[in-house]
Amino acid sequence: MNSKKVLVSLFALSFAFVMVACGDSKPKEETPAAVESGASADPELAKGEELYLQNCSSCHGEKGAGDGAAAAALNPKPRNYKAPASEWKNGNTAAGVTKTLKEGIKGSPMVAYGHLGDDNIRILAKYVEHLSKN
Repeated sequence: MNSKKVLVSLFALSFAFVMVACGDSKPKEETPAAVESGASADPELAKGEELYLQNCSSCHGEKGAGDGAAAAALNPKPRNYKAPASEWKNGNTAAGVTKTLKEGIKGSPMVAYGHLGDDNIRILAKYVEHLSKN
């Protein structure tokens, strides 16, 4: 390799190193993922989110839009939590959601979740109510 090619290669390598090492001098804005969500600010909502993702999201979807992976095969379709309260069988309050979780909804794929226990059902209902309003 001749000295001119070596010099050009070293220059290109040095330039690339300087560009990577210097980075962007502007302060970075926080991304939405870095901003604390309402669910993570309240330990019960965080626990509710965990329970929801484990037990409910496959039908109702991650954000409660009724678009989970299993939703296409269900009839009637899973509840979209943004639907008006009047469309919910037992209402969209924590008390109504608790009733649904404890009893299920006859004639639908919505089964009872009594096996979760009263405390987890209360926390899960609180999270579902949160999703319906946010």
